[in-house]
Amino acid sequence: MTKAQQLATAFTAAAVGWLLGLAGVLPLSETVRTQIWPVLPLLLVVSLGSYAFINIGYNLLVFRECPEAYHELMQEIQEAKDDLRTKNVDIA
Repeated sequence: MTKAQQLATAFTAAAVGWLLGLAGVLPLSETVRTQIWPVLPLLLVVSLGSYAFINIGYNLLVFRECPEAYHELMQEIQEAKDDLRTKNVDIA
């Protein structure tokens, strides 16, 4: 089973469970069924977005500098400029 199939199966099971709870088939208290259950998918989406935002921010903060990659990139830029100059392209 591929990851996409696993994800689709899990999503389908969660959606069916949520719909059964919303329809009143699952034994939920009235407060949970009317006030919490309908906004549960929104809460999950907001939680996932918050996790992604924090994860990206953290990884940007701990991003290590790569001086070798910097020098390699600057060399490639210089080679590209030289190549363009040999083809009579004006670069500022």
